[in-house]
Amino acid sequence: MVLDSDTTMADQPGAKRKHDKHVKGHEIAAKTIKTPPFSYAHLQLISDSDNIKDLDSLIVRSHITAALTQFLGVTGSAISVDILKVEGTECWIRVPREDLSSVVAALGGWVGGKENEDKVGWKVKGSGNWLSILVGERGREGIWKE
Repeated sequence: MVLDSDTTMADQPGAKRKHDKHVKGHEIAAKTIKTPPFSYAHLQLISDSDNIKDLDSLIVRSHITAALTQFLGVTGSAISVDILKVEGTECWIRVPREDLSSVVAALGGWVGGKENEDKVGWKVKGSGNWLSILVGERGREGIWKE
């Protein structure tokens, strides 16, 4: 039996090379949101007395609108405010990102109520571009008080 020495394994018709193609796995795509369209604020209604009842969306809306109108006039009342959650005396709101600093300034400096009634105001417990950070900060308050 005579073997032809000019024939190599790669030249044979059924042979495949292992390194001809690079097999790609899953491609991972990452996207960074540099400027989110909305920002968030965590608020608490405070009062001179301790008889604050639980808030509802209507009371929150009226107090926020009053604060924005007092601070910025008609421009303040035109700022879009979404009430995300109301729980006890606290609430979470969403505003356009570019309006967050104005909203925080208006709410933080507002004092409401009639002359014969207790005064109320907003305490800004946190604000930022990411809601998950504000929710995480909520549980952090009571850690060192125990």
